[in-house]
Amino acid sequence: MSNTTRLRTAWRAAVGQAAAAAGYAVRVGPGVAAPLLVSYGLWRAWDPLGYVALGAFLMLADRRMP
Repeated sequence: MSNTTRLRTAWRAAVGQAAAAAGYAVRVGPGVAAPLLVSYGLWRAWDPLGYVALGAFLMLADRRMP
């Protein structure tokens, strides 16, 4: 196998892994970012409310995990 073929194979594998990671981030990202942003906004309005909301979101996430 030539050096070019090995590099091409490695490049395709790396691109495939990067595409899989990007797809996972697109699927999971909003579900992670939304509770954090809501908690941050509530924390800006009133400090304890942000912590209470984040704790509630974490309990909900724990309940949804298999």
